[in-house]
Amino acid sequence: MRKADHISADRQSFWILILLAFGTINSVLHLWLSQLPEQTTNIFLVIIASGIVFSNRAHWAFLIVLNWLGWIVVNLAVDMPMMMHFFFALFMGTMLSWFAHLARRTLVSKQAELLQERDIAVAHEREAIAANEAKSAFLANMSHEIRTPMNGIIGMIEIISRTNLNDDQKQFIATAKRSADSLLFVINDILDFSKIEAGELRLENVEFEITQFIFDLVQEQKVLADSKGLKLGLVTNNTKQLNVVGDPYRMKQVFNNLLSNAVKFTDRGGVTIKYDVVSIDDTLRFSTEIHDTGIGICDSAIPSLFDSFSQADTSTTRKFGGTGLGLAITKQLCELMGGDIAIESTLGKGSIFKFTIPLKPAEQTEPGDSDEHPEALQPVMNLSVLLVEDNDINQEVMLAILENMGVNVGAANDGLEAIDILEASDSTHFDLIFMDCQMPNLDGYETTRRIRAGHTGEALRQIPIVALTANAMDSEKQKCFDAGMNDYLTKPIDIGSLKNTLALYHRN
Repeated sequence: MRKADHISADRQSFWILILLAFGTINSVLHLWLSQLPEQTTNIFLVIIASGIVFSNRAHWAFLIVLNWLGWIVVNLAVDMPMMMHFFFALFMGTMLSWFAHLARRTLVSKQAELLQERDIAVAHEREAIAANEAKSAFLANMSHEIRTPMNGIIGMIEIISRTNLNDDQKQFIATAKRSADSLLFVINDILDFSKIEAGELRLENVEFEITQFIFDLVQEQKVLADSKGLKLGLVTNNTKQLNVVGDPYRMKQVFNNLLSNAVKFTDRGGVTIKYDVVSIDDTLRFSTEIHDTGIGICDSAIPSLFDSFSQADTSTTRKFGGTGLGLAITKQLCELMGGDIAIESTLGKGSIFKFTIPLKPAEQTEPGDSDEHPEALQPVMNLSVLLVEDNDINQEVMLAILENMGVNVGAANDGLEAIDILEASDSTHFDLIFMDCQMPNLDGYETTRRIRAGHTGEALRQIPIVALTANAMDSEKQKCFDAGMNDYLTKPIDIGSLKNTLALYHRN
């Protein structure tokens, strides 16, 4: 049988009209043949029913006229008692049917409007999903396109800095490195903002010592503060070592955003960091205040201070730079970690940023048992690596870095070439593969799947494969793992992470 929702509304109304018309004829015949006036009740019911079920004005009017004509014909043909009584009953029934018909038309009209609004909402939702997917694809591509040359720039700066340079050349290289790091900082801000919007930012739970964590952060900013003649102070009631569990990387990001802003916007006086850790039931509350004697913020700018791409004054951007994303990311990170952030500020006198983050107490361990931050093992000689990279500059950079570490390196320009190399009879000497993901001819994902499927021989099915990609989105990381890769490094390559990766697979 056909479902009712597959039949058009006009056709449904037509078939209901036919059924009620048969009902009318049946009622009129019963009235005529029985000559019992109470049979008029059937006609009355058909009139009422027509008002309830019909939103089509023509159908309703046709059925009302048909019922009245039938009743009048019978009463003229047969001398029916109580004619006036039933006349008024039918008249009242017709009026009730009319109001029911109006209500039905209103209901159908509202249903049509709701369906239209639903269709519009569904269309908007699809457009939003499509736009979000397009934005994610755009960000992934832009991340790749920007990070790929950045890998070459930062890598070459790193290589040159290890050569014999005079003092002027060292200064030039240091300036180039600071500029590259500043650009990478902006790129990472945009990427983090995109990750948060896309719901792809993941928090870690790592054990770390909070006092040393704060001390290291302050030391990182002390150089900049000293260069401006500012006093950088640290005040705390927490003087003992305390191991906690949280996300130190994201906490460092929050701290650095606030602390670097405080130093940047302060020309005289100083910056003071006050922090405390309070135990509440089975959790710890980490509270921090960052005081500065800087330019301050006017009251009208504070409500929008944590908005994306917002700064207190457009002249601020021209004078101090920045994307306007730092505080927006900071607020979102605090909220993702279950905390909050607030500000007190007076224009011309300074600002106080306050934030709290819940942490978990670390499990107690005996002294000397913990190896939370082991010294990264240095890669040793005789580790053989196959580098699969289509970009000539990035290939040159990686080859130079790896060879400088004492690693034996072979290179392939794309996935097809990598498979040809691995299929060679002496290919089993490779200990590790660094695999670029986006390459012509055969990309890194498909190349990895073919290796795992045994296309290069059973001996290499389990060879460690580390992704080298300029796409830093979490979805990209999962895509690499789904393809069969073991690890993941993002471009620009961090030398420390690269050393740790080489050391890990050398041990294995």
